[in-house]
Amino acid sequence: MMSRSVFFRLLAPMMATAIAAVACGGAPAASTAPTTSAALGQLPTPELTKVRIGISTPTEPVQFAETLAERLGFYKKYGIPTVEVTGFEGDGKALQALVAGQVDFFVGGASTAINSVVTDTPVKVISMNSTTLTDGLFCGAAIKTPADVKGKSVAISTFGGTSHGSALLMLKGIGLTDKDAVITQTGGEGVRIAALKGGSVGCAVVGMSQEKAMKDLGLNLLIDLSKAKLQWGRSGLMAKVDFIQKNPNTVLVVVAAALEAQNSIWTDTATATAKFVDWAQVKPDAADLVMKDFLTYGSRSMTFTADAFTAPRDVLASVNPAVKDVDVTKAFDLSFLMKLKDIGFYQKNSIPTTN
Repeated sequence: MMSRSVFFRLLAPMMATAIAAVACGGAPAASTAPTTSAALGQLPTPELTKVRIGISTPTEPVQFAETLAERLGFYKKYGIPTVEVTGFEGDGKALQALVAGQVDFFVGGASTAINSVVTDTPVKVISMNSTTLTDGLFCGAAIKTPADVKGKSVAISTFGGTSHGSALLMLKGIGLTDKDAVITQTGGEGVRIAALKGGSVGCAVVGMSQEKAMKDLGLNLLIDLSKAKLQWGRSGLMAKVDFIQKNPNTVLVVVAAALEAQNSIWTDTATATAKFVDWAQVKPDAADLVMKDFLTYGSRSMTFTADAFTAPRDVLASVNPAVKDVDVTKAFDLSFLMKLKDIGFYQKNSIPTTN
């Protein structure tokens, strides 16, 4: 048996080594813990200190987050002190400004990005304010089931427009296709409602804000798109492909700021509504209604799938055959939203990662 004196003589050097290791910054393996190279949600330094953003429909809440981010100081907080936001009259004019280099980003429909794939100046959508349409398929009193819709006319505004897309999505939602019904170009919503009331069309695409009035007329609602979970790229942030490639940090910061602003519409609706009154120049009561309505169809996560682009492409193909076979994955880039998830930006700001 080893004597106590021998035991302590052998133990002493081992203890001395351990003490020296701790003094030099070492630590037993059992006490080590993983460390991160950056703080949760930390964003990189943007390449640019000034960006210009175009809003194609400046009075719509579906395009408000990018403006709200500037009004709440989020771009500045993440390293872009100067942001100019300009309103345009529609996607066409906003796209012209983007192509001409007058703006760096613009907010508009997925159709714009899809069309650009076959041009010399492609753009990509990098986040989505909303992928939900809010129309309903209202039909005459005798049309009560999806089977009753077969062979009937469905009134839309114009071929290639959003109402056309709504019609295709709603037919899909009730298990039919555009071959099962006759999609009819009729005109604006008022004209479509009049045609439906008069019986000249069997069904019509009508906004769900008219639901009570439609039911009071004895008309039947077959599907409500706002609840159908069928994606349509309604409005999103986009930029030219070459700009995205040249300024990835700037793009990430802009997406992050818009995402935080979008989420604030849910967490502080009162402030967002007050900012919307100032931006859209509408009355407080009207702003309150549209902003609360947006909470039912807006995207807190700003994420989307390829489905949000497939339906718009199919609608565009009816007026522009060149896009019929476009690979829709070339019209968007999800990597920035994915990066924000990976670095913990969603977690840090309590933002849902799904809609």
